[in-house]
Amino acid sequence: MCKRFNPRSLGLWLGQMPVGTFNDITDVPGVKVGNVSLVKGEGPLLPSGKGPVRTGVTAIIPRSDNLYLHPCWAGIEVINGYGKSMGVPFIQEMGYLNCPLMLTNTLSVSDVAHGVITYMLQQNPEIGNDARTPNVVVMECDDSFLNDIRGRHVRPWDGLLALQRAGGGPIGQGNVGAGVGMSCFQLKGGIGSSSRVVKSKGRIYTLGMLALANFGQLEDLIISGVPIGELLTIQAKGYIPGSLILIGLTNAPLTRWQLRQLARRASLGMARTGSVSMTGSGDFSLMVSTAPFEDSNFISDWDLDEFFRAVVEATAESIWNALFLAETMEGRDGHVRQALPIEETIELIKAWRGGYYNRNPFPMS
Repeated sequence: MCKRFNPRSLGLWLGQMPVGTFNDITDVPGVKVGNVSLVKGEGPLLPSGKGPVRTGVTAIIPRSDNLYLHPCWAGIEVINGYGKSMGVPFIQEMGYLNCPLMLTNTLSVSDVAHGVITYMLQQNPEIGNDARTPNVVVMECDDSFLNDIRGRHVRPWDGLLALQRAGGGPIGQGNVGAGVGMSCFQLKGGIGSSSRVVKSKGRIYTLGMLALANFGQLEDLIISGVPIGELLTIQAKGYIPGSLILIGLTNAPLTRWQLRQLARRASLGMARTGSVSMTGSGDFSLMVSTAPFEDSNFISDWDLDEFFRAVVEATAESIWNALFLAETMEGRDGHVRQALPIEETIELIKAWRGGYYNRNPFPMS
């Protein structure tokens, strides 16, 4: 198995803003991410629902506080509504988040929700007795090209386990958690993440994005401004299941309206990668502020431009990271998603007139 490298380590131009310590979503203080990856079996689908399993769960905990008691301001943008995510209307209406964020495959949303509800009830015995119920948020993509999705192999305890595994530091990317069976530009996709450091009025904040990338046609793929999808020798195969989930977190004190403004800018980062948000692709962008809910010292609307830039840059890099770090995978019925051929990609970018490239890249071996 060849070693995979992210595009930044290979010298590609990915934006002008500085990145955080790990260049992922856990650079935002207090953020934790956990994964459960389910990979077993091979060969054809079986009518018993025991066919090849290529799926999983990713849990994102915005901060260590009990989120039901100490919620976060949040804003969401439905870029393309062809999706089955749970918990979207409440955030649109109320503008806050009071539970962990979960990612999985389309047909396992209810099972993961079951696990999160158990987690919330264990933390908060007053729920359902003397207090309102929480808004459970489970977001999804269709991994059926590689996974026996009808088998619904993700169970409630997998959601609980992902939450229990959640931690800080550098996170796994590519074929991990909810990203195990995902495709991106008809190549192997999955989980990708990136961060940016934002300076505003003498203060420094961090903004991190995490992408569950499962969308696009190969011919549309753009990397660092180069139409790589049209230049690669690899052949595009298989249908395009669709969907992209983008989760953004920042410790900046932003209102729910400002967070929705940031969520809208994620579509500009998608466009940098070649996405056209095709019919059938459920594209959702959720932005959350981890600043104290009671903090009223919000950043001015006139000082949001660097946050917009951070969202655009980190969104694009998260998607590229998913592609660069994912490995080739064979799934059900012999379906294969090839990993992005990194060496060929770098050579094409070097040869492209006007391409941004550092001539001393991280070694390939």
